[in-house]
Amino acid sequence: MRLYEPSSLDQTVLALIIEQPRHGFALHKELDSDESLSSVMRVRRPLVYRAINSLLEAKFIRPSKVEPGDQGSARTVYTATAFGKRTNQQWLNEVVTHPRDARIELLCKFVLRSRQGLSNTTLARRQREAFSKIAIDLKKSAKQPDVGAQLVAQWRYETVNAMVRVLQSVK
Repeated sequence: MRLYEPSSLDQTVLALIIEQPRHGFALHKELDSDESLSSVMRVRRPLVYRAINSLLEAKFIRPSKVEPGDQGSARTVYTATAFGKRTNQQWLNEVVTHPRDARIELLCKFVLRSRQGLSNTTLARRQREAFSKIAIDLKKSAKQPDVGAQLVAQWRYETVNAMVRVLQSVK
């Protein structure tokens, strides 16, 4: 049996529901209209509903009421469970383990933490420390005899180093 691991989108939807109980259409509208969130991820409406279904199945959210729809069927409003709130808070405080996850997951965490009035300083410091270690290892691997492998290692080193510099500026 495989355990459910919420995706970055699932966690983002959960964080928005924690902020304020919402239905799927309102969640999609918020993801689409919030400039910070939409610059990190663009999400089609069916994916929002898929995230809702995953969160429901994992018992991170529950239906709280049904509202009449403006045009069409009724809309179910969801609220976060205590388990969902704990899980999301833990996720918001965790560093990402791989630099490739910084583009969406880490940026989502910073945006969502800011929306909640939380400081990003400690998370940025911890993430900078983690990425600095990775950069050191990448610099060592850039000294390979194979020119192609050298280029890839140099690219990855410079990319991680750029992330470290940006993280230094987070207040």
